[in-house]
Amino acid sequence: MIKIFAAFGIFILAVSCMNPQKLLSDPSNDRIYFGRSGGFTNIPLEYVLFEKGQLFKVEKDNLIKVHKISTKQIEILDSLFAKADFEKLELNNPGNVTYHIKRMKSGSEREVKWSDSSENEQVRELYNALMQLTKKE
Repeated sequence: MIKIFAAFGIFILAVSCMNPQKLLSDPSNDRIYFGRSGGFTNIPLEYVLFEKGQLFKVEKDNLIKVHKISTKQIEILDSLFAKADFEKLELNNPGNVTYHIKRMKSGSEREVKWSDSSENEQVRELYNALMQLTKKE
C-alpha cells in the first residue's frame, strides 16, 4: 500500500513540475496570444491562453503563470470569437501602439493587428474580454 502511495506521489510531483515551455512547443495545443506593443517605452505586453484555461504572461521568452480560467469564461471567449468572425477577419492596421490577437487552432494560425484608430468594435470587445482575464478576482 505504501508503494502505491509513493508511486502516486512521485507521479503527481512529476506532472506538477512540467515545464510550461513544453506547452508552447507542442503544435497540437490550441492557444491564443494577445497583447500590445509600441508606444513611448516600446515594452511589449503579451499573454498566452491555452485551450484548457491556463493563462501565462510571456516575458523574454519565459512563461509566468497568471492563473487558470473557468470553462464558462472559455465559452464566453468562444462566442466572442464567433461574433467577430475571427477566422475570416482580415485586419492588419498597426500604429504607434499596436494591439494583437493570434489564435492557433488545429494547426492553423490567424492573427489580427490594429491600433487605436481602427474601428472594428468586435475585435476591441474580444481584446477587452481577453485582458479582463488577466486580472485576478
